[in-house]
Amino acid sequence: MTLQASVIAPQAAPASTPAPVLVEVWRGTAVESQHRGSVVAATAQGRIVAAVGDPHQLCFLRSAAKPFQAMVVIRTGALERFRITPPELAIIAASHNGEPEHTAVVAGLLERLGLPATALRCGIHPPFNGAAARRLAGVTLTPLHNNCSGKHAGMLAGCLAAGFSTEDYDAVTHPLQAAVAQMIADMCGVAGATMPVALDGCTVPTWAVPLAALAVGYARLFAHSPYPDESCRVTAAMLAYPELVGGTERIDTDLMHAMSGQMLSKVGAEGVHVVAVPSSHRFPDALGIAVKIEDGDSFRARNTAILAALRQLDLLDAAAYAALTTQYSRPILTHRQQLAGELRPVFSLDSAV
Repeated sequence: MTLQASVIAPQAAPASTPAPVLVEVWRGTAVESQHRGSVVAATAQGRIVAAVGDPHQLCFLRSAAKPFQAMVVIRTGALERFRITPPELAIIAASHNGEPEHTAVVAGLLERLGLPATALRCGIHPPFNGAAARRLAGVTLTPLHNNCSGKHAGMLAGCLAAGFSTEDYDAVTHPLQAAVAQMIADMCGVAGATMPVALDGCTVPTWAVPLAALAVGYARLFAHSPYPDESCRVTAAMLAYPELVGGTERIDTDLMHAMSGQMLSKVGAEGVHVVAVPSSHRFPDALGIAVKIEDGDSFRARNTAILAALRQLDLLDAAAYAALTTQYSRPILTHRQQLAGELRPVFSLDSAV
């Protein structure tokens, strides 16, 4: 199946057609829980290589939009004006842990912009990383610790470079956000007017596209991009500094480290995970793999599903798959660390789609 660019229209699956079970949670000898969802692998030219579930399922990008949002920042001329470095570009595209190495990069960028941390409109939450959060016990948190602080700093840089207002840069009517919407539409091959829009957790707009279109958009980070220079800059920064894209015990960071620059990984909230694979002899038009867990599970099911999909596509060797599943598809344990159950991927990608 090949999807035509600019005509990948959102389609709702019939209510009578449930998404397939992707992951089972076993306790002892019986299934205790199930996670349903869809997986799509597609090339930058829109050819679906493999899938399970509904490739037209609408999916809000959430933080999976960050590479595209970073590309908009580049197009404003902010990188040249503010001498934004590759580590800073990586943090602009990150959902970081709020560890000291992350907040320091964001703070350094804000200092060059001449703006305080309070200019970030992302809000405040504790660091994702437990150790980092414990170290900050009793310390007043700031927007720097928000996993999206880099993205927001980048948006502020883009506004300053383009002469846009910085007071309301998160508004859906703001010209920077209009540029983000157009970037997503162009990269994913959809008509912008068809994309539902809502608020992300960090207050900026988030748009929804069909899952197959999201996979195409990520493949275009490496091939046939409408914005080749911007795509190249963002991917190079993310691949060079994977520890800034996530952090300690984060699947994006560890997956990119394991693949030594041959895979770009970006999670999104509510069970979204997208991976991009550069052009190769096997996939000359590159490849994007998008996962959406129907119930929004962003940990055990999402991790289990993306790793199983990559293994089925022969993009992870046995050793890397074993190491990553040990870390990110952990067994079910009691509070005394007794083995109680396990997570099992139970889907098979249909390569004849």
